[in-house]
Amino acid sequence: MLEKLATLDRRWLFLVMAIAIIVPLLVPVSLPFEASPPVRATYDAVEALRPGQTVLLSIDYDPAARPEVEPWARAVLRHLLRRRVKIVMMTLWDKAPPIVRSLINEIVLGEYNQRRGYFAPDQPGGRLAQDYAPYRYGEDYVFLGYKDGKEIVIAGMGQNLRQMFPVAEAEREGGDKIPVARIPVLSGISSLRDFALILEASAGFPGAKEYVQQVVTRYRLRFAAATTAVSVTDLSPYYPEQMLGLIGGMRGSAEYEQLVEAPGLGTSGLNVLTFGQIFVILAIVLGNVIFFLQRRLRPRSSPGAGGGVG
Repeated sequence: MLEKLATLDRRWLFLVMAIAIIVPLLVPVSLPFEASPPVRATYDAVEALRPGQTVLLSIDYDPAARPEVEPWARAVLRHLLRRRVKIVMMTLWDKAPPIVRSLINEIVLGEYNQRRGYFAPDQPGGRLAQDYAPYRYGEDYVFLGYKDGKEIVIAGMGQNLRQMFPVAEAEREGGDKIPVARIPVLSGISSLRDFALILEASAGFPGAKEYVQQVVTRYRLRFAAATTAVSVTDLSPYYPEQMLGLIGGMRGSAEYEQLVEAPGLGTSGLNVLTFGQIFVILAIVLGNVIFFLQRRLRPRSSPGAGGGVG
């Protein structure tokens, strides 16, 4: 039996690994976990917002980073809608505008304005705001669009947001851009200092680190960010002084989804990683057990066998 296990075709391992990945995606199974302090601090900051306050949400990632960062972007957008705050969205990445528009179409226009999904009163855990009203473009939310310039744009927004973004994107793709002076949601907003909270979904440069270096420390802004797992080490020294919250990778996104009672891509992705890693650990342990048992049971040659030197 040990010989058969030791010479097991590795394709069987690949099959079991595939099952460990597919099953959590198809079956809603979740292992218990708790939100870390940086994630809970971000949630508390959003939960403390009052209806009507204005928040900046910067979406700075590309399609390659969507599996890690977008689950949080979706969760926090749902959270902001639930708080009935005004939302200003923008990006410093040239590949991100389609991502921002998809978030708006699916969550703001779809889930919220059509009163279905997470916000529908007949859904488990759905907590519909008592003063529910559809979000209107320009009145309650706006997408400023993409601006090239990296740190220069961030530093410029700290002084004059309207100079960096003189026009905003049209409500529908392909329409005429709108001067910011005609956008009610930006009334009273002239710089980053006028936002009640700044949130950043960051996958690299420019991103959360540049916000901290250019404007957060200088103007004492309320700032929180979600980033890829590999960037957490670089950003963790800024928490909790410069950054009031930090969400790291898919695990952080899943924790935030748990707090807002809206399990999504982060939770399912974390389940896949968890069950996959459990299988890898079990395979390593089993391989070592088989190896040491084979050594112990292998027959030893007698001391005089094979002759000797006389």
